[in-house]
Amino acid sequence: MLSTVAGVLRRTRRPVPWNGQLPGSVLATPIAVAGEAAPHHCLVAKRSFYFPRKNWFPWRTRIIHARQKAERLKRHIWPRRHDPTEAPIFGDKEDGTQLTFIEKDIRIGQKKFNDYARLIRGRQIQDAHDWIESLVRMKSEPVLKMLRKAINEVTERHDWDISRTYIYEAVTYRGAFVKSIKKHARANYGIVKSPRSQFMFRVRQLPLEEFFHRLYINNKIPRSIAGDMRLALHQGRVSRQMQKEWAPYLCANSRLFHRKELKWLDSTRQFNYYEARAEWIQRYQANQARAVTEAREARGLPPLALATSE
Repeated sequence: MLSTVAGVLRRTRRPVPWNGQLPGSVLATPIAVAGEAAPHHCLVAKRSFYFPRKNWFPWRTRIIHARQKAERLKRHIWPRRHDPTEAPIFGDKEDGTQLTFIEKDIRIGQKKFNDYARLIRGRQIQDAHDWIESLVRMKSEPVLKMLRKAINEVTERHDWDISRTYIYEAVTYRGAFVKSIKKHARANYGIVKSPRSQFMFRVRQLPLEEFFHRLYINNKIPRSIAGDMRLALHQGRVSRQMQKEWAPYLCANSRLFHRKELKWLDSTRQFNYYEARAEWIQRYQANQARAVTEAREARGLPPLALATSE
């Protein structure tokens, strides 16, 4: 019996959970209780997350990466005819309107900062702040401080739209080592080197055309925006018309059906990219003007002429 179990283990080559009993023995046989189904036992444990893949050759990796790239491109819908009078879909990342925020001499190692940089890179700035804050770590306080400073500066000083402000670059640099003297055992003294790092990220305000493609076509919705929408629906603070406009952004299920509908309209030649973009931008600007007007009316101020004209 032991030789049989050893042969099974050699064939599977995976760790097997053992409860002190041999498989096939009388004590290991599951006993069914009245009204309950007998549990199913197996000799193979589930593969852990960091278990190395078998025969994961470079040519298989290239196939998987090509398939992932094809799946990402499948989410897009492009105009069928290029119109030179229309604005391009994607704006230039280096058009001179970007803002850079840098912090030096931070008492965090560069390896930890690389994790924070990968987490916030490519995210909307408020969404990145929520992700870092949800970690609830003391080491993340310098990053949160920088994100709060960036949010206040882009909204109050530069008057940017916080919904369209994205972090498109986040890097960390190795700083100097601060040496200090530490007393060891037996009256020995040594020099301790504490690392200092530098953290830098750059933000940009997406053009309305690129923002439309990211949200409405590609359906990449920031978690913070989708969460606020679902909370407003749950509290009953949204009208029926607004619920219809929010349908493509609420949850994964609604976004899936929205993309399917767009694919069907595009395949049947019923979807005009430029007309849909113009209508979406017009509604977005109208909602922004209405929000500004309502905020001023709540404070007893007259509405702005720019907001009413839009």
